[in-house]
Amino acid sequence: MIGPVDSKCAENLCHGHREIKLSASADEMRIFYNLAMDRVHYFPGRNAIYFVESAYWAVLDIISTLLKGMGSPIQVEQLYLDKGSYFKGGKRVRLSPDQAVPVLVALRLKGIQVVVSE
Repeated sequence: MIGPVDSKCAENLCHGHREIKLSASADEMRIFYNLAMDRVHYFPGRNAIYFVESAYWAVLDIISTLLKGMGSPIQVEQLYLDKGSYFKGGKRVRLSPDQAVPVLVALRLKGIQVVVSE
C-alpha cells in the first residue's frame, strides 16, 4: 500500500504543471489527465467544475462552504476512470453561472489555479 504524500513532495508536484488549454469538447479522460492537486477545470458550457481532492488543497471544502453560505445545494459526483467504478478519477460539481463566479474567485484566493475551457 502507498502511504500519504508528504508536504514537500506535494509542493514539488504542484510546481511541475503542464501548460493546458482544454477545449469545451474535451472528454473526461482528458480532463482527468490534466488535473492536479492545486488545479481545477471549469467548463461553462457543462456548468461543471472538475477537481481532485487532496489533504493539501481542500477544494471540496471551499466549494461546499461557499455554496452553503449562498443557500445553494451542492451536487458532488465521484467520477471513475473505468466502467467498473474501481479506479476513482476526479470529482465533478455542477454550478450554475451565478454560483460559478464566486466559487472560482474563492478558489483563486486560496491559491488554486483555475482553468476555464474556451
